[in-house]
Amino acid sequence: MDSKTIEAALGFKNWAVVGATPNKQKYGYMVFKKLKKKGYNVFAINPLYDEIENNKVYKTLLDLERKVDCVSMVIAPERGKIYIEQAAIVGAKYVWFQPGAESNELIELCKKNSIIPIYNACVLVALNHKNNF
Repeated sequence: MDSKTIEAALGFKNWAVVGATPNKQKYGYMVFKKLKKKGYNVFAINPLYDEIENNKVYKTLLDLERKVDCVSMVIAPERGKIYIEQAAIVGAKYVWFQPGAESNELIELCKKNSIIPIYNACVLVALNHKNNF
């Protein structure tokens, strides 16, 4: 993934994290917390939870009250298709797949829906190096 695409995605402040979880050992938690710590407006998406540390958790992207520009995918690829379709409906510009969350099918689905897919790049690493792009 080229650094200009990553830098552009990180320039948007409204994000959703699909697969956000209260489990501190999981990447869904780490990505959610790191984005919040860095000052992003972050919305947790996970049908299994109602809240994470006093933050409301939404069941789907369609439940959000405001537009998100970037969707971070932290779920198994076989569960991702519905969220790519929802990202297209809500007008997300980017879908950022945590390593292991991507598949060729999901990447192609993003492109078909005019969403820029980001893969082979970890959002946690990118946020640590944000000022180096």
